[in-house]
Amino acid sequence: MGSSNDNGFEVRLLSAVRKTLISVAKDTMTKPGLRHPLSDSTQKMITDCLDVVTSRQIAIDKENGSHSNMKPVFINEETVQSVSLDELKKTLN
Repeated sequence: MGSSNDNGFEVRLLSAVRKTLISVAKDTMTKPGLRHPLSDSTQKMITDCLDVVTSRQIAIDKENGSHSNMKPVFINEETVQSVSLDELKKTLN
């Protein structure tokens, strides 16, 4: 992009678009078996837009050196933590 001011605006714009699309998806969510109020093509367009927004947000984060590959962890999701044997041996001694 251009200056950091332009970059800040883009970050805010992408965030607002992402939050809006997610809210639309949540507000129109239907129970299984019921007809969704949005057409399949509209749902696909929302998904495609979210992909583009997320990709650009990641690119900006990488440009700024603030990108991490961390994924969200849900409360009911088991996490696996690896520990090196050397560290374990140090702890036991």
